[in-house]
Amino acid sequence: MTDLKVTIGELTRFNWENALELELHDYQQDYLPEILYSIAQSKFENLTPMGIFLDAKMVGFAMYGIFGGISWISRILVDKAHQEKGIGKEALQLLIERLRRDPQAEEIRTSFARQNALAEYFFTSNGFRRLSEGLDEEIVMRYRGK
Repeated sequence: MTDLKVTIGELTRFNWENALELELHDYQQDYLPEILYSIAQSKFENLTPMGIFLDAKMVGFAMYGIFGGISWISRILVDKAHQEKGIGKEALQLLIERLRRDPQAEEIRTSFARQNALAEYFFTSNGFRRLSEGLDEEIVMRYRGK
């Protein structure tokens, strides 16, 4: 892990465009919509877009929403230049801590495409367990802790 400080923070009118500069590896692009789409979606579906910061630089993006007591982590990604440094893991733990403090959030879930083995490994290694197979094309997981 890096010695630099990882933080998360809501997107603002001052930093949202930095999120648009984030890039994924080609093999990851099929699993996540464009960040601009995610930001637009957040304005209509009661979702909270977040920046993942390494010191003061935005290096990732996350988004969640709380619906009927269930917190859904719908996006989490780290720019391809900053992957495999533990930033995603640390950002996920910060997001989980934030959601656990929210009185509206009774449990934490995520879902992802069935073919996305990297997402399954990432969430499983960070305390999530399969809740169900979900819809035909996705897997649903619930946070159980480590």
